[in-house]
Amino acid sequence: MKRWFSIIAQVLLLFGFTWLGKWVSSFFHLPVPGSLIGLALLFICLYTGLIRLQWVEAGATLLFSQMILFFVPSLVGMMQYPWLLGLKGLLVLVVVVSGCALVMISTGVVAERMFNRGEVKQHDPVENV
Repeated sequence: MKRWFSIIAQVLLLFGFTWLGKWVSSFFHLPVPGSLIGLALLFICLYTGLIRLQWVEAGATLLFSQMILFFVPSLVGMMQYPWLLGLKGLLVLVVVVSGCALVMISTGVVAERMFNRGEVKQHDPVENV
């Protein structure tokens, strides 16, 4: 029972950083999500030693183990388009992957040809040191 109270306190501490980050984001009108600011604040506190890892480790482990619950909205969204889970979805995946591969290959071929023609000069990275 004592362990569960400790875990709940750790999760509340993690949520506290999220809420603090959201407050900072809204107060300073930053275009960065508050949850990322809270994560950065938590990292800084862990790095500087203001917060020890043991103070949040069990709560973070619990949240990571239940992470699928945080992705439920995306899964519900997938249920709106059930055809993505079938053969048509596989075909869409093939088209997207092959299109991406074609773009990467053609970019590499064009860059190689430009380099061989001398239009692009090779710079020695050690030269600027």
